Formats: sequence, structure tokens, C-alpha cells
Amino acid sequence: AVGGNFNDDPLWLILSTTAYIKETGDFSLLDEMVPFDNDASRAKSHFEHLKASFYHVVHNLGPHKLPLIGRADWNDCLNLNCFSEDPNESFQTTENQKGGTAESLMIAGLFVVYGKEYVKLCKRIGKEKEATAAQVHVDEMIKAVKDHGWDGEWYLRAYDYFGNKVGSSENEEGKIFIESQGWCTMAEIGKENGMVEKSLNAVKEHLDCQYGIVLNYPAFTKYYIEYGEISTYPAGYKENGGIFCHNNPWIMIGETMLGRGDQAYEYYTKIAPSFLEDLSDLHKVEPYVYCQMIAGKEAHKPGEAKNSWLSGTASWNFYAITQHILGISPEYDGLSINPCIPSKWDGFKMKRVFRDVTYNIEVKNPEHISKGIKTILVNGIAINSNIVPILEKGKEHSVEVIMG
Repeated sequence: AVGGNFNDDPLWLILSTTAYIKETGDFSLLDEMVPFDNDASRAKSHFEHLKASFYHVVHNLGPHKLPLIGRADWNDCLNLNCFSEDPNESFQTTENQKGGTAESLMIAGLFVVYGKEYVKLCKRIGKEKEATAAQVHVDEMIKAVKDHGWDGEWYLRAYDYFGNKVGSSENEEGKIFIESQGWCTMAEIGKENGMVEKSLNAVKEHLDCQYGIVLNYPAFTKYYIEYGEISTYPAGYKENGGIFCHNNPWIMIGETMLGRGDQAYEYYTKIAPSFLEDLSDLHKVEPYVYCQMIAGKEAHKPGEAKNSWLSGTASWNFYAITQHILGISPEYDGLSINPCIPSKWDGFKMKRVFRDVTYNIEVKNPEHISKGIKTILVNGIAINSNIVPILEKGKEHSVEVIMG
């Protein structure tokens, strides 16, 4: 299994591959022969690895048709299969983990986001039959989240080994978690029914604080053996109610799905190092780098940070601000332009080099809205799409965007 039975791991391959191809236009990567488990005799094309990644989730669903969490997902301290009714059985072992029943709503949202990308890629390379089959599984996951992953005001975080809810209003502690709110809102699951809006409103009400968005709330004040490592930390620190800068961008991106640019940008400024100079005596890490964790609102000293450099925070924030707030993102056939910015902004300018073409982009916001495009002019000529095509290489081109 990929990554030692962390069941979110296979889906990151779909993310990285589709992002690479969109940026470069190099589809030949899909034909590269790559061994399974470093065994050259089991080499298959890179595309077959993507297919295996997608179906790893499909073939590992739990009682609610949600993805089995395995040893854990992104939150490696949420070990819901570690505990068994049989004292002689440990779910820390690879063999026994296969029998675990705990399910992850974070992986469910992640699967929908990158399942859609897998379907889109299949269509793009002419694998229509595979795209149709994969879409069925994406649709079934959306239904499973709606049926079994919604707590009324936010998305559940998981089901534990015994089938009990994790991250529910029914729980005594740890009623709401950030990860499933981020990925299920990025996936827009239930957006038409108000679920995305309710989830993000719940994040603002329960998880947000002046230093960022905490991972869970209320923090655990005692040890829960069925949850694994997460409740071993003091309240407000690390995975137990700390602010993980790595996952705050997932909420920022979710906010842009609703067009709430003011809120997305506010979350960005709370953890971005360039906005924290006034807190440097409290923060206590280098003023030019993201850290893994900031002590949360239930900590002994909220706002104090630790573990600088230790995470994928910078890359996720760069992705959130450039591709979702500024809204300039690569697609297979050009640059997508769909900003979601603070309403007070007059606009912005960006120089974007994309496939050896330089795009000088100016976004104007005369009506002071957060999202919506009225007109796009490419070299002075209006286009009827928000995808700016790939223009002459080695040249500079002007792109004027009027929001409205």
C-alpha cells in the first residue's frame, strides 16, 4: 500500500500529475513506465498508477460507503483503527489495518476533488469509457457524504472503528474539525443545499480565532484511546486544537467557491508571515517563514508558534492566493481567470509566464465586488471565455479583465 496505509496518500498523485500537465502541457508523462513497489517486473504506465490510485479509494470503502482511513489520513495523529475490542489485536500492524472499519470524511472530500480531476483528464486524453465509469464513483461518494457525512451544520470528520461519529455536535469534545470542512467545501458537496455555506459559517463561529483557524474545537481535555495520538497533546497545541498553517488554505479555497473573497483573504492574512510583524515577540519564529503550528485559542499561550519550515504550508498558501484568490490558474488549454478578491480592492496586476508565453494581466474591479467577470480582452480583443488561450511563444501579451 502507498505510504504505509495512510489512505489519503494515493490521491495526491492525481493532484501532482494533473497540476504538472496543466502547467507544462506535457502529456507524455502519462506514458512513462513506472514500477509498482520499486519492482521493475511490475512496471506499468504512469496513467495506470493514476487509475490504481483512484480505485484504491473505491475498493476500500467502509460501512457508510465512505473511504476507510487506514492508519490515518493527512492528520497522522487521528488513529481510529488503533483500538480493538480484542485486546490481542492491534491495528497498528499493516496486516490488521486492512480490517479496520474507521472512515474519513476528509478523504471523501479529497476523492471528490481529485476524482473530478481524474475524470477530466480521462476525457482530455480520449478515455471516455474510463471517464464515465469513474464519474459514477465520484457521484456515489457525493451521495455518501450527503447521506452519512453531514452533521446538520458542518461535515463530520470521521467514523471511528466502532462506527461512532467523530467531529459531531453529539461528541463531548472535538465537535468540529477543519480538514473535512476544507475538502468537502472545496469539492462543493451539497453546495446547492446550503451545506458549503453552513460548513464555512461553522468554521468562522467555532474554529476561527485571531491567530488563524484551529484544527478542532473544543480541544480534548482527556485521553480518548479510540482516537489514538490526537488527544495526547495539551489543549490548544499541535493536532489538539492548534492552528495548523498547512490546512488553513483549504478553508480559504472553500470560501472562494462561495465567492467570499473578503473572508478568504482575511484567513490568508492571519497566518502569512508578512502580516505578523507586530506579533513577532509572541510568535517567536523567523518573520519570513511559515511554521507548522501556532498555539490555538485554548492553549496556555495562544499565538506562539513552533516548527518553522516543517510543512507544506508555503506551497498551499501560494496555491490558494495565486490560483483561487487572484484566480489565475493553468488549465489544459490555457490560463483560467476567475478572481475572488477582497471587495475593497480596485484590482491587481500579475505577470504570468505560462508555457513560454508572458501574460501581462490587469484585473480591474470598478464595481468593488469579490467575484464575477464582465469582460476579458486579450491584446485588445474580447474573448467569450474565461480561459485565455495559449498564445505565441516567446512574446508578451496583454490581458485586461473587467470584473462585474
